[in-house]
Amino acid sequence: MAATSDFLVRLAFVGIGAMAGAMLRFVLQSVVYSGSSPWLPILGINLTGCFIIGVLWVMLNYFSAPAWLVALLMPGLLGGFTTFSSFSLDFIALIRDSRLCTAALYWSASAVAGPLLCALGYWLTSKTLDL
Repeated sequence: MAATSDFLVRLAFVGIGAMAGAMLRFVLQSVVYSGSSPWLPILGINLTGCFIIGVLWVMLNYFSAPAWLVALLMPGLLGGFTTFSSFSLDFIALIRDSRLCTAALYWSASAVAGPLLCALGYWLTSKTLDL
């Protein structure tokens, strides 16, 4: 029962962090968006999130942060801010663990299959709705 309670507490902190991260992303994207290049703010957000998740990974481990704080900041705040930071963290963790083939496959599948599946979803939905 205690494990379930701990999970639910961490889940609540992930939700709180994700809401804050998504709101922060929305505000930054709205403020920075110039109209001509809507992808530029997202690129900045993704790159910033990657840097911050790298810093937090070390700091939270170094200071033995409690599980609720890790949940709030890593999958919560930064997950809501950018999922690209989570992808980058997983990729670097695979490299750190000397799982280079898995890291290469993970990166390749994400970089190639992700946009292809996005295009497929777009195409299928457009055809289904006859747009």
